[in-house]
Amino acid sequence: LHHDTVGMDVSKLIQYGRNQKKLSQKDLATKINEKTQIVTEYENGKAIPNQQVLAKMERILGIKLRGKDKGQPMGGPK
Repeated sequence: LHHDTVGMDVSKLIQYGRNQKKLSQKDLATKINEKTQIVTEYENGKAIPNQQVLAKMERILGIKLRGKDKGQPMGGPK
């Protein structure tokens, strides 16, 4: 059984967003109420995408991680 993992584009966006907010992987994990290992797996592109986890990361990082607007700021264009 093969599951699609998060792509490298998403993992790079998570790293970028986290660095912009000056958060460690542990900080981000704490803010989204997940284990640090989860954040590490997402950043390594090894995680199987979980919509709830992605939604929480989007909220904290302020970047869309799903859909055609990936990489765009949350809240849409002003």
